[in-house]
Amino acid sequence: MISTSMSGETSHSLASYSSTRVTTPEGFKAETPSLAQKSMRWRSSFHLMPQRGWMNDPCAPGYDPSTELYYVSFQWNPNGPDWGDIAWGTATSHDLISWKVDDQPVLSPDKSYDYKGVFTGCFVKAQDETLNYIYTSVSALPIHHTIPHKRGCETLSIATSSDQGKTWYKSDKNPILPGEPSGLDVTGWRDPFCAPWPNMSKTLGLESKESLFGIISGGIRDITPTSFLYKVDPKNLSDWKYIGPLANLGLNFRLSRWSGDLGKNWEVTNFLSLHDENDPNSTFDFLIMGAEGCLEDGLEESPSSAGPSHPSRGQLWMSGNLRKDEATGSASISYDFGGHLDHGCLYAANSFFDPRSQKHIVWGWITEEDLCDDLRHQQGWSGMLSMPRQLYLQTLHNVVGSLVSDLSSITSVKLQSEADGAFAIQTLASEPYQPLIQHLRSSLDAQLTHLGRSSLGVSVNQLEFSPENLQSKHWELECSFKVSKTCSKVGLSIGHSRGYENATLMIFEPQNETFTISRPSLSTSDSSLWIRSSPEAAPHTLFTVRNPSSGEEYTETLDIRAWRDNSVLEVFVNGRTAISTRLYAAEETFGMRFFAEDEASSTEVLRTSHTGSTELQFANLWDGIGN
Repeated sequence: MISTSMSGETSHSLASYSSTRVTTPEGFKAETPSLAQKSMRWRSSFHLMPQRGWMNDPCAPGYDPSTELYYVSFQWNPNGPDWGDIAWGTATSHDLISWKVDDQPVLSPDKSYDYKGVFTGCFVKAQDETLNYIYTSVSALPIHHTIPHKRGCETLSIATSSDQGKTWYKSDKNPILPGEPSGLDVTGWRDPFCAPWPNMSKTLGLESKESLFGIISGGIRDITPTSFLYKVDPKNLSDWKYIGPLANLGLNFRLSRWSGDLGKNWEVTNFLSLHDENDPNSTFDFLIMGAEGCLEDGLEESPSSAGPSHPSRGQLWMSGNLRKDEATGSASISYDFGGHLDHGCLYAANSFFDPRSQKHIVWGWITEEDLCDDLRHQQGWSGMLSMPRQLYLQTLHNVVGSLVSDLSSITSVKLQSEADGAFAIQTLASEPYQPLIQHLRSSLDAQLTHLGRSSLGVSVNQLEFSPENLQSKHWELECSFKVSKTCSKVGLSIGHSRGYENATLMIFEPQNETFTISRPSLSTSDSSLWIRSSPEAAPHTLFTVRNPSSGEEYTETLDIRAWRDNSVLEVFVNGRTAISTRLYAAEETFGMRFFAEDEASSTEVLRTSHTGSTELQFANLWDGIGN
């Protein structure tokens, strides 16, 4: 599904990516594969990535109807698996499924205004039918929200193709914007996003069909993270007029555990509007942003010196109302509700509206930060793009409660009153692009195994997929649980040893309203020094719904969908909670077991004698997808 050929090198050298350097112990080296196998050991099958080198942010996703081609690019260092020499790699597709990855950078850091890096940007098809990449051109490093921002180190530039993407030329007018707005001390100013925004046009009293808006991500030092809003001339994409900062929420704005921490600086901010499928008059405006400088339990997280660690950042979203300041003519968005687009290692999400599917499609960068430098260098590459995801507005009607929390305290949902004290709740949800899922399931090697409804712990033979059902490292799981009121834990275990002592666990704890993925660690002493395998956790609850006719109340099922592609695992829970993570110590699989325990049962997670009423409604496993 991904074809790649590579040749040639570039010669630029940038500062190396800042990460923890850990030397792999000799005991582990003895267990590693041969040199010929190292590159493929953790490589994906159906996640888009170049053949070699470092990659990070997805860039410029878009569609050209004249050629029926989709585009997505990515920040890329073709010279090695460390950050540096940042150019753009690019890929094209006719269906968002099978991709051709170009063998050379489509944009390289070769001008005085971008010789330190071609950073993230967007795709715009102009009225004259040309294709345009609008990107951050970097002329000075380092750049980080914790240090003073040198004015003009990040500028806005444009590259144009008049031959349907075969060749690209940087504008003689570059940089089209020489830097951040005057009079502001910014923490960053990068990652342009440009698209129509009818609701913003309406807010500002502009003709929506002729309006384009651009936002550039960053922050105002010691005041707020934000995105800087511009009006873009659709007849001249080099003409960006500053309107003002789009948000002013303050530093580390955090309503609750459900919403996350919006940090000190934003990156790769996108805007979009979503409609309620059952009510076309109900429209919500969203921002999606990577947030830097997040706090962990009230303290700013600092990288551990003992091994690989995640930076203090998150991939979030928010929704609010657009408002015009009549005195200044600027516009802003309020904060109404918000949450995590992904609770795991996905970052720098970038999206576009697909006119063919009528869906908002988003990719994120799946990082390699759980792997120490030595192992990453051995494989010769770093990072990949997530599966393309489609975003939608999830609406549940007649909701009367959650498992534990008051509905008003769950700040990742919008509450709207309905009859008899019930509510409609709405939130941003996501799922992998559905045509891709169908394509993977139809792979020649894919085998479907089904488990039917069963009370957990009653019939052992019906509670697991055997090793014969799960033989590859490329699979999709779809399962649903009816969770009893006495349930304390429910989930599944993927065995990486015959006795399941080493396993990947997906566990939902109803009383804590938390979903956790526990990852296996290497069976070698001090493995945490070179592979991070700490759990990934997310707040999650199930909602209680009242039947308006009968008055009967029931709790929604726990629905888990998961895709494994060798070392990457993407998990979606009830559509509204997503976690992406990496599995480096899961190279053998000995089946999958489903389990539950209630408050009166043993504290062991894996049980086979549970007598409660928690049920597995069904489980479908497609093994061998995408090979």
